[in-house]
Amino acid sequence: MTNDFDMIGALTSFSVGTLDGRDAMMVIEIAATPDEFARGIRHQMPVAMTADRARELGEALLLAAEAALMGDTPTGALN
Repeated sequence: MTNDFDMIGALTSFSVGTLDGRDAMMVIEIAATPDEFARGIRHQMPVAMTADRARELGEALLLAAEAALMGDTPTGALN
């Protein structure tokens, strides 16, 4: 039997920088399934964004991390 967590990839690493000195850049590495995680299979996804969007993402991640530390229930909010 599968649950919702079986469909969520696991972040295994990330790196950040700038793209051409103007846009923010991050590369996330994920294992897409629990089986891939166990077998060491990873996928990389480069993502570029404006500096403003990167700031929004960072702030949203900080809020989500704080909520997770407090044990709050997920809101399902998307931007």
